Amino acid sequence: MVYFDEVNRGIVSVVKGDEKMDYKITEEYGNTRVDKFVRKKYEGVKLGEIFKYLRTKKIKVNGKKVEGKYRLQVGDVVNVFLRDGATKEKEFIKLSEKEMKYIKDGIVFEDDRVLIFDKKPNMVMHKGSGHDYGLSEMLKTYTNNMNFTFVNRIDKATSGMIIGAKTLPVTRELSEEIRERRVEKKYYILVDGKPKQNKFTVNSYLKKTETKVVELDEWEEGAKESISYFKTITNGKNRTLLEGLLGTGRTHQLRVQLANEKMPIVGDMKYGVSKESMMYLYSYYVNIPKYNIEIEREIPEVFLTKLKSN
Repeated sequence: MVYFDEVNRGIVSVVKGDEKMDYKITEEYGNTRVDKFVRKKYEGVKLGEIFKYLRTKKIKVNGKKVEGKYRLQVGDVVNVFLRDGATKEKEFIKLSEKEMKYIKDGIVFEDDRVLIFDKKPNMVMHKGSGHDYGLSEMLKTYTNNMNFTFVNRIDKATSGMIIGAKTLPVTRELSEEIRERRVEKKYYILVDGKPKQNKFTVNSYLKKTETKVVELDEWEEGAKESISYFKTITNGKNRTLLEGLLGTGRTHQLRVQLANEKMPIVGDMKYGVSKESMMYLYSYYVNIPKYNIEIEREIPEVFLTKLKSN
């Protein structure tokens, strides 16, 4: 049977046999590695299995054996013949009315390439770790697009704007822009304590351990240079509202550096001490010059209230 697949963009037609599927590639998947293409398409198939099926010709391109690193070209046909139960394609989740409203209310920008979402605190980005689905899976359903992907991410406890790409070419392009530091992101940060200067820079090395991220004064194997720029917006009695600008985008970067400056973020129970229902770290500004997108959000009222309460 041949049909046009409206759900999975980039696939012109699918020929379905009893246990075989053939995918004809369009520009959406052009230059995508074949192993990543199959991984994206199917549930329950591990990367090691994909390599095995490529070796045993259960995954081929244009009827021929290829390596996993082969990059698909427009017009290629990927032939897939996997083990029983593995050929179940990824499916959209179902959104409740409440979830649909949450998604609509959170979208601050959308065009045919990019969607920017203002995430609430304590919402996970992706499924896993006890969660059947996260914001990514919800937006795949909302956009009716399995290729929707966030190109940056923030912690579960962190709130604010995150950038989503609607096509694989846009994902690659935006990822390159972020990697080359051509996308600017700023944060509102409420901290315990006061800085010695109204403007200051932290330049250090961060390294992941099994349980957290540690800050180092000097480089060692596994550490990455991390640069952050801070300035005071307003002071409270014992707390300060800061603006944080990322020079680099490391895991827990702002959280770790501020904690080591003796100014832990309010509500950060991993690197700080205060116990709150949320962490007071909000991504309020995004600038993507290549796409002429610049968005700035206001200081959340809850930040100002918390600043005055202590």
